[in-house]
Amino acid sequence: MRFCTCGERDKTKPFKVAVIGAGPAGLSAACNLACRGFEVHVYDKMPEPGGMVAFGIPEWRIPIKSVREGVKEIEKLGVVFHMRTKVVYDSPKELGDEWAERFISLEKLMNEFDAILIATGAWRPRILRIPGHDLPGVMDALSTLVKIKMVRIGYLPESELPDFEGKKVIVVGAGYTAVDMAKEAQLLGAREVTIAYRRSLGHSYAKAEIRKLINEGVKFVEYVTPERVIGDEKVREVEFAKTKIVGGSVIKTDDRITIPADYLIFAIGQIPTNPIREITCANEEILKDSGIFFAGDVISPRNIGTAILEGRRVAGEIEEWLITHAPRRLLPPTLAGRLIAEVIEGKC
Repeated sequence: MRFCTCGERDKTKPFKVAVIGAGPAGLSAACNLACRGFEVHVYDKMPEPGGMVAFGIPEWRIPIKSVREGVKEIEKLGVVFHMRTKVVYDSPKELGDEWAERFISLEKLMNEFDAILIATGAWRPRILRIPGHDLPGVMDALSTLVKIKMVRIGYLPESELPDFEGKKVIVVGAGYTAVDMAKEAQLLGAREVTIAYRRSLGHSYAKAEIRKLINEGVKFVEYVTPERVIGDEKVREVEFAKTKIVGGSVIKTDDRITIPADYLIFAIGQIPTNPIREITCANEEILKDSGIFFAGDVISPRNIGTAILEGRRVAGEIEEWLITHAPRRLLPPTLAGRLIAEVIEGKC
């Protein structure tokens, strides 16, 4: 997988850039910044670079080998990787934190680097907190796919694979994550896999792949949304409310259906994760003026190609900013902390 195609490095420039997050946007930006002659350090909590491309997408879709080949090209440009290292400020716990061995403060990076790119992605899965959501057998697709991938590429033992053999699995959602989850459930021996979606198949941007799964035996139930999980010590059934579309919005009706299940897996999206919890409320221009930039899923969901292109674009913005504001460190320590505090309080 190619994260940039710039070739050789330009003449070395006297600036350091920290990239937080080694997913496609962060890797693309790091590569392009290194090609422009900047010293680049990448920080990521996972054991190797790649982000969701490496750990959240099944091996049969994107083999880890292709990601590693792309990373090697970046390393040849002099980019320094700090893996198993999580950058924190007021970050809540999130998926993947268990792989971090070191923690470094955002303030520290702000005072050691001339510019910072935050490309930490979206590592907090959404679930519907309906009655019974805490029963054993209720899962989120992202955590499950990451665990499966970590087994496939050797970071976890096979005993960590979910026990889908002979079971009935319901996947809620109709995007590519739902497709990947349904396919993995099949590969792990599920007796019956059902994709449940609150809209119609025609509304799904992954409809072509879902049709392939239907041809392979996956059931597709449209116009339904989970209402409650039924079971005692584990999932036994899921009650769904039937839905309809009114003015483009999904509306629940009074009609209900119940589907037997051993597992209910939510594939309904992820929440952006960031060293500054409330960064999405901040004035982006104020942050840019301080040398803090953003790219990828940490802003809003992107596909891989879009994230790579955005990383390249933001690398250009960072270069322009560094040249314009050269030569200085970002902020003195007290001002750095004050800026972050004001962002969190919504004053920026």
